[in-house]
Amino acid sequence: MTMTAPDLVGLDHYAVNVADLQRAADWYENILGFHVLQKWNTTWMVGRGNIKVGLFLRPNAKPQPDIDNTVLIQHIAFLVDGDKFARVHQFLNEKGIETEGPDDSGIAFSIFFKDADGHSLEVTAYHPAAEPLRQPGRA
Repeated sequence: MTMTAPDLVGLDHYAVNVADLQRAADWYENILGFHVLQKWNTTWMVGRGNIKVGLFLRPNAKPQPDIDNTVLIQHIAFLVDGDKFARVHQFLNEKGIETEGPDDSGIAFSIFFKDADGHSLEVTAYHPAAEPLRQPGRA
């Protein structure tokens, strides 16, 4: 019997370690419009719509000094419609968030920035003519 891959329906959430739950939750609310969805003792879930982030309290955690030579999740990318990309970039600048880019990969524009704990985030918008890659045999 041949096993097939699980029929996943989406990404539920991603999790990050943070030094201060309230500071992290405030940042995600003020910058990305997320709200606290659930609070446990050392973990809070924030999000909006179908995007959620688990904030895990780790007050003694230290940032990785060299992420390019460390096995870890490098960054998380949020998708926006192309007509909203420039507005998001302007909004981040107005909020005093340092950004890199925009970069053009040939199929999408991206800007990169960091959250309150230094996690790398991206906002990306695909070019109008570009379509996401599809798996062979999938519609």
